[in-house]
Amino acid sequence: MRVAIVGAGPGGLACALELERRGIYPDIFERSNRVGHPISRVEVLLQLFERPLKNQLHYLLKNYALEFQPLSPLRRVVMHTTRHNATVRGNLGFLVERGQSEEAIEVQLSRKLRTRIKFDLEADYRALAGEYDFVVVAEGNHQAARDLHVLETSFDAWVKGAIVLGRFAPDSSSIYFNTDYAGHGFACLSPFNRNRAALLLIVPKVARSRVNELWNRFMHMENINFEIAENFEIYQSTGLTSRRQLDNILLTGTSGGFTDSFLGLGLFAALAGGSLAGRAIAEGLDYERLTAPLSIQAGRMAVFRRAFNTLDNGDIDRLVNAITLPGIKQVIYNTNFNIIGMLYPFLEKRFRKLHPSLQYSSPRK
Repeated sequence: MRVAIVGAGPGGLACALELERRGIYPDIFERSNRVGHPISRVEVLLQLFERPLKNQLHYLLKNYALEFQPLSPLRRVVMHTTRHNATVRGNLGFLVERGQSEEAIEVQLSRKLRTRIKFDLEADYRALAGEYDFVVVAEGNHQAARDLHVLETSFDAWVKGAIVLGRFAPDSSSIYFNTDYAGHGFACLSPFNRNRAALLLIVPKVARSRVNELWNRFMHMENINFEIAENFEIYQSTGLTSRRQLDNILLTGTSGGFTDSFLGLGLFAALAGGSLAGRAIAEGLDYERLTAPLSIQAGRMAVFRRAFNTLDNGDIDRLVNAITLPGIKQVIYNTNFNIIGMLYPFLEKRFRKLHPSLQYSSPRK
């Protein structure tokens, strides 16, 4: 069986490893000259969003034989709004490095491969579909979904970021909400280690020409004065898809619509989705059915995103204050209670009632 994988990010690598375990050695095409995005950053595996799973790393190892070392467990999150600074503690997830360093998850996974990656190749997945039995698209964007007319909704944002130097708690992350500089996005600070961190401002629906102005406003309003080692800008786009397989083409990760459009988290879904693509190919299984839970979860997070887009600073203050009240925050953050699953039907119903003119597609199975 001949299989091509377009993209050597986490989803593509997870797919390749799953295929190799089953005796299938794919051709992997990567447009860059090495694995990993050239800009280092820290991504969160947030346990709250993956419940009823208690530990994402254990789940990935047990179900997909995927093993990697995170930077640190995440034990504290500090939320900043215009009026509140609230802290939650517990076993909240993990901090994972993305990029090209030896600690980056892409590099860790690539070291386990037997297959050699074909670098510096801009592969055409549709041309490959005529040459291979299956093609897995894991490009980290939804261009293929748009080309194939299965992209339903999209969430686009500019990310302005910096690698900053200072003193940081390696098991802690901070998130900032303020519509004056982030619109209905947010900023976050997540450490690589005790001396180095990634500082990001994610602003949806904004022209690139305004990004620096909003960044400077953020730095001033939050009184952030870390030493900056590196600046960067990234255009980020996520979206939901109506299908994840068309004939012999399988879409996974962001390409398959698995990335959360609320906070932009997609690492867990990319790893699981890539592994499931490899499993579906090797065993002749229904990829749509296998990935239905990932698609449903992405759809639920899209409802949270749409609801969040209706809030102003006062609403956000009240929301953060409510979810960090003593007693309530223990239930939300220190139990395995599936708060996302509980709130989703209420938010969807309320959103439809308040905004009947806006189209919305429910998560598809």
